[in-house]
Amino acid sequence: MMKNGFFKKIFSVSAVAALFLAASSAKADTLEFSAIELQALSTVEPLNLINWKVGDTMSYNLSMLFGKGSMVKTVSKEEGNAVWLHQDISIMGQKQTADVLFDRADGKILKMLQNGKEMEIPNDKIEVISQDYAEITVPAGKFQSIHIVAKSAKVSKIEMWANPTQTAIDGALKQIMATQFGDMTIELTSFKRN
Repeated sequence: MMKNGFFKKIFSVSAVAALFLAASSAKADTLEFSAIELQALSTVEPLNLINWKVGDTMSYNLSMLFGKGSMVKTVSKEEGNAVWLHQDISIMGQKQTADVLFDRADGKILKMLQNGKEMEIPNDKIEVISQDYAEITVPAGKFQSIHIVAKSAKVSKIEMWANPTQTAIDGALKQIMATQFGDMTIELTSFKRN
């Protein structure tokens, strides 16, 4: 089974995508979010080593009170000892892209782009409340996972089920986040690991 310490650090990437969607609940008419909103969930201790490969991809269904959508995360390119993660988000007919540059050595976010425009990287610390193991079924299949419950100053409750050893990138299988309009749920539909 997976080591506990590794999973206390797993939020770094999934959280960025999830935060896009949490922010969209407050601004459903325009998909423009602040850097703080985009980054708030990505500051739990990052992965000690990122070993993602260009072309690794994870696809998700999204659901919120006001609609359904999709998200695709793809490792798009390497830059020195860093790697770019590209995210395409579509919900209620609106589209948004995010690109995040991660340092492979320590998982730190080096740069963030939203729809091609550079954004400031804020610092919203996440507090892990609990962690345990659970089996979970999502559209992509049945997986053993680590289940993490956390919160931040911006998000009152975050739940994530992950298994990066059997999937790709950060291994996020499912996330549920509290928003001002109810819970936002993200579920893995497919993945590709190079």
